[in-house]
Amino acid sequence: MKNDLITSIALAVVGILIAYFVTNLLIDQMMPLASFPVKTITSSVDTNLVDPDPEVFNYKAIDPTVEVYVGDCTEYNERGECIEQTNGSNQGSE
Repeated sequence: MKNDLITSIALAVVGILIAYFVTNLLIDQMMPLASFPVKTITSSVDTNLVDPDPEVFNYKAIDPTVEVYVGDCTEYNERGECIEQTNGSNQGSE
């Protein structure tokens, strides 16, 4: 019984190894890696930091990116919401 189990495991390992090498041989012949062009990207990274625009980035909010106003805001309330805009339009109207 033990000999049958050892023989089966050895046969399975040999079969897996043969299948692995035959598959690698066929894949290398059908699709050689050297024939595929590789696209490269050249870029430059700027290390200068710029302060965010206070009209877009509300520093008083819990999530500072929530409040966004179109136009020039002249006065903010304690929650960072625009009270008065220079163009005369209300906050909710379009």
